[in-house]
Amino acid sequence: MNEREFAAKKREDWDKLASIVLRANGKTGLKSLHREEILALGSLYRRASSDLSRARTQAISPDLEAHLNGLVGQAHALLYEAETSSQPLKAVCDFYLFEFPLVLQRRWRAFVAAFAITLFGGLLAYWLVSTQPSNSDLFIPASFRSSVDVWKSKNTSESAHLEQSGMLMTHNLEVGLTAFALGIALVPDVSLMFTNGAMVGALSAIMTQVHGHSTFWPGILPHGIAELTAIFICGGAGFVLAAALILPAPFSRQDALRMAAADAVKMALGTIPLFIFAGMIEGMFSHLDTTAAFRYTFAAVNGVAWYLYLFLPRSRFRGVTLVGATPG
Repeated sequence: MNEREFAAKKREDWDKLASIVLRANGKTGLKSLHREEILALGSLYRRASSDLSRARTQAISPDLEAHLNGLVGQAHALLYEAETSSQPLKAVCDFYLFEFPLVLQRRWRAFVAAFAITLFGGLLAYWLVSTQPSNSDLFIPASFRSSVDVWKSKNTSESAHLEQSGMLMTHNLEVGLTAFALGIALVPDVSLMFTNGAMVGALSAIMTQVHGHSTFWPGILPHGIAELTAIFICGGAGFVLAAALILPAPFSRQDALRMAAADAVKMALGTIPLFIFAGMIEGMFSHLDTTAAFRYTFAAVNGVAWYLYLFLPRSRFRGVTLVGATPG
């Protein structure tokens, strides 16, 4: 059976499941479903899971696989919600321990896209500022000029360090939330990822010129890894929305957007612990009189811990196997 025949045979079940998912994602949630829809949800979910497994083994097109992946994830979330809605604290814990990482792993391409655009902006700005220092004005906002002067002076006193790093943290939080909010427009999201990377690249080039890396990176990395990762996730959430708008097939654009929005919101909400962690480290660790080696070690340890948390595969979710748990 080729892909066209496979999709034609299964389309009716997929459309039924998508319709139930969309209705249940409304304001009243599962209460909006009829008794027949609630009864059908479990069987339709199992069939879609089986179809997704078959699509993986038969190398069906990535677009169709991705939509099936999302559909299975959404349906599973509804089944899970029905089981845990009476236990809000447990639901929150399970969201951050399982559901959020699973959504991120399913949407890993959007995360990588945000990272790649940021990296490109950083490398380009580093090269341009290294070859012509006056180019730094193209990438560093006027509000950050005083921060640049502090880093150039290598003044790492407690007050100066906290003030300048705090400005960067506030800026990064604004970038992350704005990237998610404007993601559906695509171009603003790309621009935000690029300019944020470019600012870091320009600052790094300036530190190279004044031999300031020994104070700059130890002051940025301990909290910056979590902070930048959160920005990549928020940017990726914006790309998820944009992709649904630009390439909605095999669903209608409206249905694709509503399904993508559920994942995008979960990705954005999932960054809350990362931003909180970054803020705590900024306030409680960055001003301590510690060696650069200790700061680098701390940054490496928390970086590894965060990425294991985000991308370590979850093969089971509250005792139910989720076929779409692996990146796809």
